[in-house]
Parts: sequence; structure tokens; C-alpha cells
Amino acid sequence: MNTPTMGLMVIRAWIEEGSTKPLRAQVRHTGDVSTGFKTETTLTEPDTVVAEVRAFLTALGEKGL
Repeated sequence: MNTPTMGLMVIRAWIEEGSTKPLRAQVRHTGDVSTGFKTETTLTEPDTVVAEVRAFLTALGEKGL
């Protein structure tokens, strides 16, 4: 029996007052929720967050995580 390929990504975003780049987005993801998150990164650019999401979904779709 095949099990579906699955991953989990959590993005937590907030504004860091007084910073020259106030956006903060903590991105955590894993391909196996039973082992916890494999990666945790804090980013400050919206395009970088989008690229991280795109890479996660591409990896999931191509081979699983």
C-alpha cells in the first residue's frame, strides 16, 4: 500500500520595530512530522520567503522530502 507524500511547513511572520528591515518570517519545515522540523530559518525579504515556499513545494512534488 502506498502512503501519500506529505510535508509540513509553518511560517510565522512579524514586524521587528526599529529595524531597517522590519519583516521577520520564521520558516520551519519537514518531510516527516514524526521526527520534528528539519529546517528552521528566519528571513527578512518577502521574495526570499516565497522562494523558500516554492523550493519546499517543488521538492515535495518531485521526490518527496
